[in-house]
Amino acid sequence: MVLLTAFPAPAELIRHTENDTVVNIDGTGYGNGTLYITEAVVAWLNAEGKGFSLDYPKISLHALSRDTSAFPQECLYLMIEGKLPAAVDPSERQDSEEEEEEDQSQVITEVRFVPSDKNSLQTLFTSMSDCQALHPDEQDTDSEAEQEEDMVYYHGDEGYDHLTQQGQATLQHLENLLISGQGDGQPNGQVQNGTTVTSEQFEDADEMDQ
Repeated sequence: MVLLTAFPAPAELIRHTENDTVVNIDGTGYGNGTLYITEAVVAWLNAEGKGFSLDYPKISLHALSRDTSAFPQECLYLMIEGKLPAAVDPSERQDSEEEEEEDQSQVITEVRFVPSDKNSLQTLFTSMSDCQALHPDEQDTDSEAEQEEDMVYYHGDEGYDHLTQQGQATLQHLENLLISGQGDGQPNGQVQNGTTVTSEQFEDADEMDQ
């Protein structure tokens, strides 16, 4: 059983509040309460003011689940890294502390929020996506920074004669892009958003400039 603790309801940076929301953790229901999606945490509190909060870095996945064959009700599904604090008997506390010390990197907790108003599910998902974006994965950020640091293009001085092997490969790649884009003199291709750009569009632009 997950330990529900008493704490004040979030009062700042709230993106969405959903009353009448049932929570289910790893197949066990914990009753009805209020779901708070804030920029700092996702929190749930029952009528007695007890519940739990989740930090975004621990939320490895969130999604809308409308498959009632997997779970009987449509819900906002969260996959959490590690276990939530559990309620234990005092006589079993020592064993519980030893278990907490074990590596939980492979432990996953499933949390499902089931609002009484199913029309609010999309709002819940969007609000949470916006807040999750405020907490990028530090490991991914560090990895990107390391890759940029490894991109050394010159040996000391600048200039073609001083290009590193990586710098020469990058230059060759850029030259190939320029060559492949020449064709009949009118560029064709796709821009970043996937929109196809045709030569006729460039011809129309030229005529307007004349």
